[in-house]
Amino acid sequence: MYILHGLVFASLLVFVIAIAARAIRIASMPVHLRWELYPVPHEKGRAKHGGSRMEEVDWWTKSMSKDHLGELGVMIPEILLLKGVWDHNRPLWFGSWTLHFGLYLLIGNMFLLLLYSLLDIANIMLPVVVITAFNYLVLALGYVGSIMGTIGALIMLQKRIFTKKLSMYSTGSHYWNLIHLGIIYISALIWYFQLQNPGQDLAGIYRAFFTFSDPGAISVAGYIHIASVLLFFIYLPFTHMTHFFTKYFTYHDVRWEDAPNKTGSKLEKEVVKNVSQPVTWAAPHIQADGKKTWVDLVASTGSEKTEDK
Repeated sequence: MYILHGLVFASLLVFVIAIAARAIRIASMPVHLRWELYPVPHEKGRAKHGGSRMEEVDWWTKSMSKDHLGELGVMIPEILLLKGVWDHNRPLWFGSWTLHFGLYLLIGNMFLLLLYSLLDIANIMLPVVVITAFNYLVLALGYVGSIMGTIGALIMLQKRIFTKKLSMYSTGSHYWNLIHLGIIYISALIWYFQLQNPGQDLAGIYRAFFTFSDPGAISVAGYIHIASVLLFFIYLPFTHMTHFFTKYFTYHDVRWEDAPNKTGSKLEKEVVKNVSQPVTWAAPHIQADGKKTWVDLVASTGSEKTEDK
């Protein structure tokens, strides 16, 4: 019994530490190369018509307030509906959306069960109507999420296999990720069918994990589901599936980052640090020797052009 409890908390610990370490590593990377694509959603009053504050004279000397609602207007459809896939690769949209949205529903179900079990541990009495609504909601999220996820995993797996433009760039990890997610969804669906009262039964298992007590009888499908979820927690931080949080950096720190490079600013210091690094590129036209910095190379190129004239 305690082995299962230990595996649960160990996998969660690995997940949290690995995700935090990767986020810190990305956040501490050198300043990026800007995309400088407009409109930027947080430009108040300009994003709708595709404009930019660069339309103004001496724009960098003027204060700017960010429109966070404008950013949310782009982020929410992208996260919940995969708008980017819909716009740019529509044949992949339905399979990709059901795969992701099914996972969203199961994650929401997990947090709902977590909250209910904590209230139960705290001996907080809930009205009967709330308990009834909880049971129906757990049932709906569990069934709909696992069915959608299964459909999405199967669609994306067959597309990875039979669509040449995908298969030629697919690796073993791409196939395994889809198979693993499929196991999570299918085992959840079977387990839900086996439970007499999914809401109360699953909340009881969550309570058992927190109180280190006996979770009771768990079916084979239940153990497969728990094992596959714990394994998923452990290896997810080391895969490309971390795009669920790294997208924050690519959007806010690359696509939408438009802070002016002012004298004495933090950005200026980061840029100076980068261009002061030695260049080791092997391309002959760069003329790098591993000692010259970017500043040296640019300065020497400029002086050569002057001499030629």
